[in-house]
Amino acid sequence: MRNIICILATVLLSFSIAKAQSGFSENPLNAVFETKDVDNFWKAFNTMETSKSNPFEEYMSNGSPGVKGFTPYRILNADSLYVMVKNRKEDYIKSKNVLSEIGYKEKRIKAIYSALKYWYPEAKFPPVYFVYGRFNSGGTVSQDGIIIGTEMLKDLNGITGLIAHELIHFQQNIKGDHSLLRQSLVEGSADFVSELVSGENISNPHFNYGEANSERLYKEFVTKLKEDDLQDWLYGTSGKDNRPNDLGYWIGYKITETYFNKELDKHKAIQNILNIENPLLFLKESGFLDPYIREYVKQNNTKFDDFFKEYSDETHEVTVIVNVPHKNDEIYITGNQPELGSWNPSSLKMKRKSNYQRYITLKIHLPAQLKFTKGNWDEEAEVSGIDKGSNIKIQTLPSKTVRYQIKGYRN
Repeated sequence: MRNIICILATVLLSFSIAKAQSGFSENPLNAVFETKDVDNFWKAFNTMETSKSNPFEEYMSNGSPGVKGFTPYRILNADSLYVMVKNRKEDYIKSKNVLSEIGYKEKRIKAIYSALKYWYPEAKFPPVYFVYGRFNSGGTVSQDGIIIGTEMLKDLNGITGLIAHELIHFQQNIKGDHSLLRQSLVEGSADFVSELVSGENISNPHFNYGEANSERLYKEFVTKLKEDDLQDWLYGTSGKDNRPNDLGYWIGYKITETYFNKELDKHKAIQNILNIENPLLFLKESGFLDPYIREYVKQNNTKFDDFFKEYSDETHEVTVIVNVPHKNDEIYITGNQPELGSWNPSSLKMKRKSNYQRYITLKIHLPAQLKFTKGNWDEEAEVSGIDKGSNIKIQTLPSKTVRYQIKGYRN
């Protein structure tokens, strides 16, 4: 199961996970499993040798919301798909009948959906779209539903667990900044709840490795959990040791499991797990890493309760000035505290200082983490000296003015 799920991991690096739309069914038995794109793909495939034009144009133009959601970063366009299919024709043929028994799996998946409805009555059930792409993603989630890259499937083993895991992401509303702790809770809690509703036990390399090396990993995680660097824990490793990918799934699962077991009202526990307001407070309430945190704060001469604070209580006045690439750019600032808009990309608009400078004066807590946008996360600013996608961090304030250079925007 995990081999399929890991293919989807990178989609969850975005700041906000796709949320269920109001139009999604609240009845698990009415959930839609859409396979028409598969039929349309093979219709185009079978006319490749005789068609005078690109037969996948029709596949794209008549595609479901699943094809539309798969297009921007995976399919790209009909020509890109056509080239890939010609180059890997035999590989595509291997998946031709992979959905022949999807009807049996659909019954199982709807039973899992019904179990989630028991645990979480507010649950909504997005469509599942089976589409064909370019061998670069086993699937993703979009605001329209769960999208499975059918060409990547060798069989349907693990498909129910995959869909259960992604279904949980649609229910989640986990707040906080893009820290290792938050991301681990996003993934690990999805594993925990999907296992609860599906009854499918998780057994995979990173879970087994984590259990075998838990003492060392717990100590390491405590030193890293507030950072936004996910390497060696989620979606990639540095090669510094023999650890597998995605240990964050394992430790997020363990924290969630401990929280669930401590809570007497299990339905309330699931409600809280899916709607974590503060990842650090959730960790504290679980008590899972307490011995390691106490050891860490003792070594660093700090207090146990202070460990669970994102920033100090004291505020510092600071003026933030940014240079912008275009004189008409309207820039917003947001970050990890109410004074910085609590990661709302459009709540704090910066003022015009000159054609190519914007500024704002704020009272902030340290350490602060922030980003600049054009008012939405699709147009997040790329800042000189800051790794793409990373937060700007202000640990101390040697001056009351800080300056940054925006070199472009993610879009």
